[in-house]
Amino acid sequence: MSPTAPTLHPMTRILLVRHGETAHNASGQCQGRLDVPMSAQGEAQVQRLRSRLVASGALDALSVAYTSPLTRAVRTSELLLPDAIPPATVDDDLAELSYGRWQGTTPTDWPPGADAQWRTDPWSLEFPDGESLAAVRTRALRALGRIVHQHPGESVLVSAHGHLNRVLLLDALGMSPLDFWSLRQPNADAWWITCSVDDAQTLQFHAAVRAEPPVTETTAQRAIDGKTKPLGALGALEPCAIRLALLQQTLAPRIDHARICVFGADHGIAEEGVSAYPRAVTAEMMRNFARGGAAINVLARTNDTDVEVIDVGVDADLSALSSLRHAKVRHGSRNMLREAALSEDELAQALEVGASAVRRAVRAGMDVVGLGEMGIGNTTAAAALLSALTGRAPELTVGAGTGVHGEALTHKRDVVTRALALHGSRRAAQSARECLRRVGGLELAAMAGATLEASRHPVVLLVDGFISTVSVLAAAYMAEESAEGSSTLLRRVFLSHRSTEVGHVIAIEALAALSGRALRPLLELDMRLGEGSGAVLTVPLLRAAAAIMSDMATFAEAGVSAGEQAPSHEDSGR
Repeated sequence: MSPTAPTLHPMTRILLVRHGETAHNASGQCQGRLDVPMSAQGEAQVQRLRSRLVASGALDALSVAYTSPLTRAVRTSELLLPDAIPPATVDDDLAELSYGRWQGTTPTDWPPGADAQWRTDPWSLEFPDGESLAAVRTRALRALGRIVHQHPGESVLVSAHGHLNRVLLLDALGMSPLDFWSLRQPNADAWWITCSVDDAQTLQFHAAVRAEPPVTETTAQRAIDGKTKPLGALGALEPCAIRLALLQQTLAPRIDHARICVFGADHGIAEEGVSAYPRAVTAEMMRNFARGGAAINVLARTNDTDVEVIDVGVDADLSALSSLRHAKVRHGSRNMLREAALSEDELAQALEVGASAVRRAVRAGMDVVGLGEMGIGNTTAAAALLSALTGRAPELTVGAGTGVHGEALTHKRDVVTRALALHGSRRAAQSARECLRRVGGLELAAMAGATLEASRHPVVLLVDGFISTVSVLAAAYMAEESAEGSSTLLRRVFLSHRSTEVGHVIAIEALAALSGRALRPLLELDMRLGEGSGAVLTVPLLRAAAAIMSDMATFAEAGVSAGEQAPSHEDSGR
């Protein structure tokens, strides 16, 4: 006789909810098994989640509830189902990961290397007197299996925690354990998981989807218009908040973790005297980054932002600097006045360096990836690339860079003009990729690669100034010339600031033409430093925009009388 397949019991739907915010969540402390209650902010988050779930009919379907024993999860279940009889059943297996002796600390308090291990390879870390993620997964699956066995065909609320929910969602979505940090579930967020058990009581996952309906431009606009403020009173923060809600597909977006990736490389064109500084400054500044003394280091510390500095092509041996990421393709690009800046193989390697940086950031749980650069001669390369991509004359794209004026600026423009005469442009049937290879540079290519990779992940791509904008433009044209198109890529792009470099406006206009909408940098501070300095200053604004959408009260919630309502918004379908 042939063996019979195990019989699956009726499907159970699990509404998997993460508790609302606590003071430890807000401060970045590891609470784990500490019984930290929800803050007032957290309770308000859960009440807003309840309103959305009631509107969608999700709560009507629930027949029973289970919760972690920790107060913050118990209270979340009470707020979501205030009239539940019986109340939620407590299951110890639903408790959060135990940090052991490190509970109540922040990762900066941990022994050297532990934070990096937790961010890059979280499954390998077992907390002292605590547990590992593998142990959390074992008991989480055990708890879910019991619930599904006891409630076949029912819909069940499970109120639990960030790390425990993540490991369940990884299984439910069929994702790799390596994607642990890239899977987001903010406070007071809910997913539906459909699962069953077979005759052998083996848990089977069938589907996992967000519990709330898809966020459209219309629903996001209505949400921001309903906050306790006159319509449009928060200016540019409002469209920013709407974009974040659309990208994260939630009306409670969060920007918790941000990283600026600074790519360093030298340029052969610097031999032509196009910069006010000698080529050796690139390596000297990379050493300054490694010591933490540059503007980007200071601004990042001030704004709680991570920095990764990558050597993609500095003309010096920096291998002794352990705090840098070493990915050198070659010792600087070639002189574009004589030959193409990069070979095809070198271009491919540099694109991959940028793509790898984004993948590392995603796996480290970053919500925002910012682009920065360092390289003497790179405003010349960026101006040449901008002219090659758009057909605009060097007189319109070449600016002062590090501070060249008068005859020196005229010479710089002449160098770019001659380079373009040698290599041609996109308007002359060159592809965007070929333009990047011929007149770009290693760090420009790395930023283009980072841009292309970011379009495949749920992150915000935060663009710095002139040079990084030109790199993003090159990536957008490359995507446009491929089957992918540029629309997905450009939805993730946020422009941080308007540089004083003359070509930046042209680059922004070209990006806007591709995206089909106006693109407005969030800051205008007369900056032209590079390094990602403008990007890092924009991170607090993104956090503020997300918080406005997530946490600001509506007129109804606050008991405040609303003025005249805005006309209804038509869903543009974008």
